[in-house]
Amino acid sequence: MIISGAASVPDPGGEHGRGALPDLDELRVALRPAELPLPRPRDVREAAHRVGDLVNAERFGEARALAEHFRALPAAPADRLALLRAALRAAFALGDGEQIERDAADLVTLLRRSGHPEQAAATVTVLLERGPLGGRSSAATRSALEAAWSPRGRRRGEPAQAPPELLAIARALELSMLPSPAARAGTVDPRRAVARLRAALTALPAVSERLLVDPEQELRLRLAQALEAVGDTAGATTAALDVLELAEQEEADAGGPVADLSRTATAAHAVLARTLGIEHPLQAVRHALDALDALHDVEDPPLRIGLITALLQALMAAGATAQASFTAGRLASLQRTLGRDALRTTPLLAVAAQRVQAQRYDAARVPLEQARGIAREHRDHRALLEAARLAASIHERTGDHGAALVELRRLAAAAGWLVDDLATPGPERGPYLRTELSANALALRRALDLGRTDAALAAARAIERRTRPDGGRPVLPPELLWDHRVDARAGAFIALGQAPARGAGGSGEADLERARQEVMQAIDEVPAGHEPRARYWAAYVDDHHAHLLAADDAQTARARRAAQRAREGWTHLGRDQDVTRIDALLERLGAD
Repeated sequence: MIISGAASVPDPGGEHGRGALPDLDELRVALRPAELPLPRPRDVREAAHRVGDLVNAERFGEARALAEHFRALPAAPADRLALLRAALRAAFALGDGEQIERDAADLVTLLRRSGHPEQAAATVTVLLERGPLGGRSSAATRSALEAAWSPRGRRRGEPAQAPPELLAIARALELSMLPSPAARAGTVDPRRAVARLRAALTALPAVSERLLVDPEQELRLRLAQALEAVGDTAGATTAALDVLELAEQEEADAGGPVADLSRTATAAHAVLARTLGIEHPLQAVRHALDALDALHDVEDPPLRIGLITALLQALMAAGATAQASFTAGRLASLQRTLGRDALRTTPLLAVAAQRVQAQRYDAARVPLEQARGIAREHRDHRALLEAARLAASIHERTGDHGAALVELRRLAAAAGWLVDDLATPGPERGPYLRTELSANALALRRALDLGRTDAALAAARAIERRTRPDGGRPVLPPELLWDHRVDARAGAFIALGQAPARGAGGSGEADLERARQEVMQAIDEVPAGHEPRARYWAAYVDDHHAHLLAADDAQTARARRAAQRAREGWTHLGRDQDVTRIDALLERLGAD
């Protein structure tokens, strides 16, 4: 058992040339589909693996049929336990209450008869209190489970007793009974999952000999996946490396490869392919290839497509243009094998991003719009956000600024929806708010360039609403919120200055003066360390106001005063060109 594993990433130039990029021949081999048809499982252990693969692929009916076929065959208790757990996942996915009762009861009976009554008791307790039986825990279900656990001489209805350490482990293992990672993410709060898994790993040394199967590798793998789900990529990377280190130790002890360890290692490689993709893309590429190499006899399209998506993103981050282009082409074809459209958005967006990176903008629009259509149908706001981000990038690169403005507004709307969604984890709200503010800031700038006053003012109002000091508990630093607030107020002032029909003393002039005062108020609220930004906007606003006033002969005196304040500001900032320009305005306005 390891206490804390490899916390560092392998050296890029280390063993087996892990830092080398694959050539196209290696990619062709890695990206080939599974060797179908797969041979029929030869025993209960292989059947358990295949049932788990079918559940992950969301082929629940086939999984149930295969589990049923192997259910009565003789097998070691550990192998039968693996089959029953996989069968229970399929039954839960199908919502088959009768089958859930049967599988759960058989699982508990197996644990008791194999000499692990305390683990059986813990399993009964967890299944009834909060497990995958959920709201289906009827009186009949309770009776069936208690009958399965009940040792001879125990009175019916007497509560099952289990040490707290075993309960902690049973609660963590309960997570793996949910049918798929996607379902698991939607059913269990990832932060709660992390807490459960850590509690189980802490409890494990005290009760490991009282368990039918040592669950350490599974628990560490689930911990890596849960940490990734909460955005702790460093923690997820360390946990996944722990899994690989533990697998290497156990295979060395066994004298060769072990099927269960190989599958766990493949899942750990998949985590590393995702978590290392940006900062260590070469290592991420190698982990993705290692995992894909192990899938030649596994029919699990979601896992395969997810790995190829991670591989593509790592190749892009590594600047491997040829390899990324080849991988994107294969991914565009293979993503069609996914059973549900909702699973296709991420690979389609990855293909679109690669084509944008390769400056193939027309080719990028096809997968991008496919992904956007699916995301709209399924109300997937995260995918809509990424689609808008990519589309805005395409339009900016091709010079279609009006279309870019539309996409920036969509990007801000999607990010804002995620900020307000109660289901969005707390740690994700800050990044989404940052995205919303940045998108609105870019939309404000682009609207000003296009002379779109209404769009500019709408973007400024959206920023103001998110950054006002009385807006509740901030999820971003107050200094950053001030930066956006003062920029937005300055943008609103500029936009009103562009508006037509600003007659002297009219409502337009009053709006402009109110906007100017709001900018100056924000400048007065400057946080420590942001004085240069405040001085810039003070000089800019006075400069812009002076030019607006200079257009009205009746406002010459006010224009001169504003120009003089602007000149002092530009001088203080050392901006000689601006000083020269404002001097020309002062000369035109005449001496005081």
